[in-house]
Amino acid sequence: MTSNIPGSNWTTAGDILRYSFPRRFLRTMAKAKTKKKPVIDEDDFIPVEPLPPEPVTPTRRTDTGLVLDMEGYGSEVASALIVNGLRAYLSVVNKGVNLVATNRAHTAFSPVKISACAAGLDIKRDEAKPLVEAHGVLAFLLDDGEEQTNYYLPVAEYLEKAEDRGESGLRLDLDTHGEWLEKYEGHAGIRRVFAQLLS
Repeated sequence: MTSNIPGSNWTTAGDILRYSFPRRFLRTMAKAKTKKKPVIDEDDFIPVEPLPPEPVTPTRRTDTGLVLDMEGYGSEVASALIVNGLRAYLSVVNKGVNLVATNRAHTAFSPVKISACAAGLDIKRDEAKPLVEAHGVLAFLLDDGEEQTNYYLPVAEYLEKAEDRGESGLRLDLDTHGEWLEKYEGHAGIRRVFAQLLS
């Protein structure tokens, strides 16, 4: 008589393993096969020839004679005007104004002459005088070696206060007119002098 109790008629350890681990589990526990690396014989090696170098084409150099804003002053002032809500267009002529400032609607314009200086606010009279009728603005980039300060002055007021130094042009002394200049310094100066364009 056969018993239904597992293990009652088992005789070997194999019977116990077959009961504990059915075939489906034994298949997954098979050993992983290791791949053998192919042996490369020196005779099978094919040398690779390098490609010929690409021909060198000469690069086109920028003609710096056509760049009118070599020092970057025009770009600097234009950026300051744009930040304050104006539109700015750099000039394409060597003499006269460096840029034109406009309102956002492009219905009102103001010419801007830029002058970079170190000691005082200097400009030649023949560069400033034609801007009076157009209600132009003088943008002075004053660099004393340690820091740069920008002033945006109405041309008419500058001509009233500036000292005429003959052939060397006009100069506005910083110490004498310091209090007046504070109103036209930096971003506050832009908003003050271009108030009509910003309204």
